[in-house]
Amino acid sequence: MKFERHHKILKQISTSGIVKVAVLAKSLNVTKETIRSDLNELASLGYLTRCHGGAFITLDSLDNVAKNEIAYALENYEETRGIKKGRSDMKSHVCVIGSFNVDIISYLPRLPAIGESLLANKFIFSPGGKGCNQALAASYADSDVHFITKVGADHFSEYAINFMNASKIHKSIIYQTPETQTGTATILVNEDTGDNVIAIYPGANMTITPDEVMIQQEAIINSNIVLLQLETNYSALRQAISLAQKNGVPVIINPAPYNDGVDSLIKDIDYITPNETEAGLLAGIEVTDITSARQAAKIIHQKGVKNTIITLGSKGSLAYDGKKFIYSPAFPAVVKNTAGAGDAFNGALASGLAKGKPLESALCYASAFASLAVETANASDMPEHESVIHRIQSTPYQQSISTH
Repeated sequence: MKFERHHKILKQISTSGIVKVAVLAKSLNVTKETIRSDLNELASLGYLTRCHGGAFITLDSLDNVAKNEIAYALENYEETRGIKKGRSDMKSHVCVIGSFNVDIISYLPRLPAIGESLLANKFIFSPGGKGCNQALAASYADSDVHFITKVGADHFSEYAINFMNASKIHKSIIYQTPETQTGTATILVNEDTGDNVIAIYPGANMTITPDEVMIQQEAIINSNIVLLQLETNYSALRQAISLAQKNGVPVIINPAPYNDGVDSLIKDIDYITPNETEAGLLAGIEVTDITSARQAAKIIHQKGVKNTIITLGSKGSLAYDGKKFIYSPAFPAVVKNTAGAGDAFNGALASGLAKGKPLESALCYASAFASLAVETANASDMPEHESVIHRIQSTPYQQSISTH
């Protein structure tokens, strides 16, 4: 296969610094034309430089960006070919393509008014981004997660790589760009209520390319479900959706932060998970309660979405598949921070669906998971799977299903 050849070419060139077309053609048992095509494709992605009769890379002069791109590309090829030790084929597999941000969080006695300055009582610097948070959630929900993201070539990128390597996420592919900074999120949290406001600088998240997504196609088509958000540029998302749909892999889109262009992505999407505000923007109506959420879900379904799941904060969630509504109340929680509630819900939902659970069961699990997540201090803090099961078993819980 082409990707296996690319793996071998990258591995050889990262060791020797140069490869020859004739030698590669003989060792890989393919034509010279095939090798030339492979080298041209890898060169277009920045992994090597073409020269007469082959390609080269000067290892001593490689900058950190190229080094990391090669290292992660090689790791991905080994992973997607099933080489990595310890992989369990019994686990569900979730592929998350999305953002990594550095969260800069201040805890305040209340949220400031416009033009007002307030002294914070606590400050936290932590990993975040909707993609990262959802990948963490799916991992803690007991799925093997393949997370694809992009960062800048700055101090925050080192933080990202170190965090990912130490995290519970099964596999992280971290592309880098020197053209912009790693994404950041500045978060103000009301320490009494958990309410928050967030300003996001997407940075490198918006520079991931369709070609970089294509390199990860094995991870996408071999997953049980693909989870996407809108903190990544649309061309890359379209590539991921196309790969998944062509190979029968379900896709979840969490349409946050909302953008009017989301309509171009959602036709024939399996699941969409807007909150009340996003559902209102998608449907063109204000969503304030269960009744208006039902109306919005019907309108969104008419746009081609197979399953609409509207998260309603402390009121729970409402799902609609075109035939029936499933209302899932929220589990009781002692709220500390709601910033990561939606991400926790989405990651846990993806994990449940990847395991083949019915939608009702996956929604129950996601609701319990999110209730535990809001009891933590940081958006990236996720509960253990066993704690979620305990909450479900120890809490009276009743979903309702209706057709009108």
